[in-house]
Amino acid sequence: MIESANSLASDDEPTLEDLMKRLRGLQLYMVRMEMVEPSTDPIPVLTPHLREHLLWLRDQERSGALFLSGAHRDEVGWDGSGTAILRAKSRQEATEIAETEPFHREGVRRNSVHGWELNEGHLRLSFQLFSDQYELS
Repeated sequence: MIESANSLASDDEPTLEDLMKRLRGLQLYMVRMEMVEPSTDPIPVLTPHLREHLLWLRDQERSGALFLSGAHRDEVGWDGSGTAILRAKSRQEATEIAETEPFHREGVRRNSVHGWELNEGHLRLSFQLFSDQYELS
């Protein structure tokens, strides 16, 4: 395990100032992509535009704009909605990117952009280079 040179001297009783210094403050933008007409079976509505949507995600990832993205899915189900977290210089730039998303352009989803500041969390990434495997958890 790698220890940070900037770790808190005492994790037992850090001051508010110590804790505030630890927040990352990385400004990102959350694009909520809500279905115009939610459905328990959204695939028929999404399929005509799915390839274009996946290519859009690929292109946003390649350009460096896409930080994370995924469906609003859990054990209860999925109504076709999703969220993307974008790297952008401003809300206006994030909005311009969000407006090009195919489901939104075609009127299937309604995209809304919200500021989102990344402050804390735990991310684990593991690569096995020889076997070309990775794990994100």
